[in-house]
Amino acid sequence: MLQKNKIKVIVDKSHLFTLGEKMYRESIEFVRELVNNAYDADATDVFVLVSDEKIEVFDNGSGMNDRGLTQFFTIGSEEKRTHGISPRFGRKRIGQFGIGKFSALALADEFIVESVKGKYKYTVIFNRSSWKSEESWELPIEKQETTPLDQEGTKIILNHLTKKITIAEVEKYLKQSVPLRAKKFNVYLNNKKITAKTVAGKITSINIKTMYGPIIGEIVLALSAHDVDEPGIECRVKEVFIKREMFNMAQKYHHGLNRVTGSVNVDFLPLIANRSDFITDSPEYKLFFMIMRAQLEYVLKEFKKQSDVKNLKKINKELQEIMKQIKEALMLNPDFVPQGKAITRLKKEGRKKIAAGSVIIKSENLEEKELDKETENENEKKIEEKEKKEKQPEIKIDVKPLALKKIRLKKLGISCGIVSLGETGPEVLSQGNLIYINQDHPLYQKFYKKAELFSLHLLRLVTQEIVLMKKLRITASEAFAWQGKLLKDAMCK
Repeated sequence: MLQKNKIKVIVDKSHLFTLGEKMYRESIEFVRELVNNAYDADATDVFVLVSDEKIEVFDNGSGMNDRGLTQFFTIGSEEKRTHGISPRFGRKRIGQFGIGKFSALALADEFIVESVKGKYKYTVIFNRSSWKSEESWELPIEKQETTPLDQEGTKIILNHLTKKITIAEVEKYLKQSVPLRAKKFNVYLNNKKITAKTVAGKITSINIKTMYGPIIGEIVLALSAHDVDEPGIECRVKEVFIKREMFNMAQKYHHGLNRVTGSVNVDFLPLIANRSDFITDSPEYKLFFMIMRAQLEYVLKEFKKQSDVKNLKKINKELQEIMKQIKEALMLNPDFVPQGKAITRLKKEGRKKIAAGSVIIKSENLEEKELDKETENENEKKIEEKEKKEKQPEIKIDVKPLALKKIRLKKLGISCGIVSLGETGPEVLSQGNLIYINQDHPLYQKFYKKAELFSLHLLRLVTQEIVLMKKLRITASEAFAWQGKLLKDAMCK
C-alpha cells in the first residue's frame, strides 16, 4: 500500500555563518553593504566610525519598523527587487538578494541594529554564539517610544571584531564601492567626507542604448600613469562598483594601457550573489563586453596616433640638432670625414629608396671646408682594396625610416634615420653613408624618456658609425679616440 508523508526541509544554522563568511571575499565588504543599504533607504548622510574595538554605521534614512526589520533579517528577501525604486528620491535600489548583512558574521561576533521610524525605536541584537546555541530561529526585538533626541534612521554596531580593519582600508574601499557621485548622498569616515577620485585627462563619453538598457559613463586617458592607482574601467551597477575591466585589450595594445581609467554604469548586467562579478556567459554581459571593447580600442588607437605624431616631432627635433652638432665637429676634424666609395653607395642605394615619403632637412648657413683632393683619392683607393679583401654580407634595410636627417659637407652627404628593427636587432648599423638607429632597442627605449640622455645616445651612435665609415686599419683604441674627439667637439663648444 502506497503511503505519502511529508518531511521538513531544514537548513542548519551553521550554514548561515558559512554564507556570511564564504560568499564575500573580504570582511570589509560588510561596510559597503551597510552604506548601500542607507542609500536604498533614501539617506542623505551616512557616517562610518572605525576603531579597534568596533565599527558603527548610522544614517538619516527612512528607518525600519518591526516589519522592516523582519525583512532585513530575512534571507533572500524579495523586498528590494519587488520595490526597486526608493520612495523619496527615486533611487534605483542596490540590494537584490537580502544576504549582504550576513557578511557581518565574517567580521564580528555580534552586531546590533537600532532603527528609528515614526514614534518608535527598535533594537535587535544578533549574537553569534547565543543565537547558534538556541533551537529557535527567532531574534528578540525591543520596541520603545522615541525621545526628542532620536532621529529617524538606522544605526548598526559591530562589537567584538574578529579581524582588524584600518581606516585607510575602509576609505579606499568606500571610494570605489559605493555611489559617492550620487546626488544628495554624502558618506563620512570618522567625520571626514569621502569623495570620489577624479583623474585629469582626455575624456571619451559613453552613452550607448542597447536592447537591454543604456551604457553610460566615460573612458579617461590620464595625463600621467602616476595619476592612475589601478588601470582599467570601473564597471558599475546602480552606481556601485563591481569590477575593473580591460576587455582583453592587453592582448592587443600595450602602449597607453597604464593610463586607462574611467567608469561605466550598466544596470542591466546580471550579478552573482555577492555582487563581486557579473554572470559572464549571459547575453547581456556578452553584448556589453563587445561594445566596451570596441570603445576602448578606439580610444587606444587615437592615443597611438597622437603619440606617434608627438614622437615624430621629438625625434625630428633631436636628430636635426645632433646632426648640426656633428657637422660642426666634422668641420673641425676634416680627417675624420668618410669619403670615396660611400658617396657612390649613397647615390645608388640610399637616395632613391629613402627619399620617397621621408623628411629630409639640409643643414644650411654653415661654413663648408674644401676636402683635400689627394687625400680623398688615396682614401678611396684604400677603401676599394680593403673591400675586395673583406666582402661581408650587409644587412639590408627595406623599411622606411620614421625620420631622416642629413648633413652635407661639400660632395659628401651623411644621413641618419630612425627605424624599427626589433628588440633583438642591432642598436645601429650603416649602409653606405646612411646610418640607421633602431628605436626598438632597449637602450633607445630607456634613454628616449630622458631628453639629455637621449641626445647623448644619438650622438654616441652617429659618431660611432662615422668613425667606422672611414674603413681604415686603425686600432680599437684609435677608433674610440676619434669618436671621443668628435663627441667632445660636438658637445663642448
